[in-house]
Amino acid sequence: MRIITNKKEITSADVATVVSSHITDYVYKMKLKRYYSGKHNILNKIGRKHDAPNNKLVSNFPSYISNMSTGFFIGQPITYKTDSVHEKELQSLLEIFKYNDESAHNLDLAEEASVTGTAYEILYVDGDAKIRLASLPSEEVIVICDSTLEENIICAVRHFKVYGLDLSTYDEYVDVYDDHAIKHYSYSGGSLKLLSTEEHYFGDVPIVEYANNHQRKGDFEDVLTLVDAYNKAQSLTLDDMEDFTDAFLVLKGMSGTDDEDIKELRKEKAILLDEGGAAEWLIKNINDTYVENVKTRLEKDIHKFAQIPDMSDENFTGNMSGVAIKYKLIGLEQIRSRKEREFKKALQRRIELIANILKLQNKAQIDFRDIDVQFTANIPANITEQAQIVNQLDGLISRKTLLGLLPFVPDPTAEMDELQKENAEEVLRGDEMSYPDLHKHEGEDEN
Repeated sequence: MRIITNKKEITSADVATVVSSHITDYVYKMKLKRYYSGKHNILNKIGRKHDAPNNKLVSNFPSYISNMSTGFFIGQPITYKTDSVHEKELQSLLEIFKYNDESAHNLDLAEEASVTGTAYEILYVDGDAKIRLASLPSEEVIVICDSTLEENIICAVRHFKVYGLDLSTYDEYVDVYDDHAIKHYSYSGGSLKLLSTEEHYFGDVPIVEYANNHQRKGDFEDVLTLVDAYNKAQSLTLDDMEDFTDAFLVLKGMSGTDDEDIKELRKEKAILLDEGGAAEWLIKNINDTYVENVKTRLEKDIHKFAQIPDMSDENFTGNMSGVAIKYKLIGLEQIRSRKEREFKKALQRRIELIANILKLQNKAQIDFRDIDVQFTANIPANITEQAQIVNQLDGLISRKTLLGLLPFVPDPTAEMDELQKENAEEVLRGDEMSYPDLHKHEGEDEN
């Protein structure tokens, strides 16, 4: 939840007001998470009567959409680069990221943002004076920003519950983070009670917001009604199938039929009809073609408006050149590019907060503008085609650029250094084979 205000200072009364209005955002984000986990509204479907078919089929498009979008965006780990002057500072930063398993952490943030539209990260210093990164549930966080064009964060509020071991009771708490301290409150009946205050030294609010896009919308929000319609169509279709299976047998001109006759009919699977008698099934006529067309249209609309392709579709067979693949994934690429812009801004703020602590600890002087953040789309690559392109461009552009065109070479500079090292070793081995006696006595004192 994000709030813009003209107030320069946020009081505890302001926080209490914000928390009391937080319930609407909380409920909506929990709905999105519920859909992602497969708990859709169709599960509340009520049957026509107690013994009538009442199927509740869940087609979890939200999970598919979010997982595909997140994997395409950040399935390949983010890389960080700088020039030779700032290499030492970059290594200090990368050590912190390694300590926090940053790649897995980034994936968690991207997934949360994909589902609810935003993700939140908190930075803190642990008992070993190490900088730590942790993600917070988006439904618990309220970010209060000023009304300037930059929308700078004034403070961040975390409203959360702590349940008892029996999971039937809970206590509510509120943490407020500003640019120098963290205030811990208990929350009850719409009022706050201050429990403790602790200083932090990040020089700014130590919570980073990762927006999924500029509108802060989840990847499947726009197709929730279509998903509900598809679930309903699938469930009712199966209901009709069961109705067909349990159809009534109508006996015409056989009024003398009794229970024993019915039992015999079921056993022998045969029936003798009197003259003028008839037997037929009483069934509900279903337009199968119409029903299937509706479901197909719904499924296509879900993929169309979510801009996530159906990988099982026949359009993904046949031409699998690099250009063809990118064309088929053009919608997903548009989503990825928007995610990348928002995520990069958040990562720069993360680096800035880390730099403040490292400066205070006299460990490094880092400027986030010196760090180049690079994303790599997790797209299927035609390696043979890429190798042919590199071979054709050899001699026309630098080898570093050529190596950068290969998807399996994450760091062209390091690869060039490794290649030079291997070439030098091969030359040395060649000299040893050509002049074995020379190298055998190399270093011996002359008589």
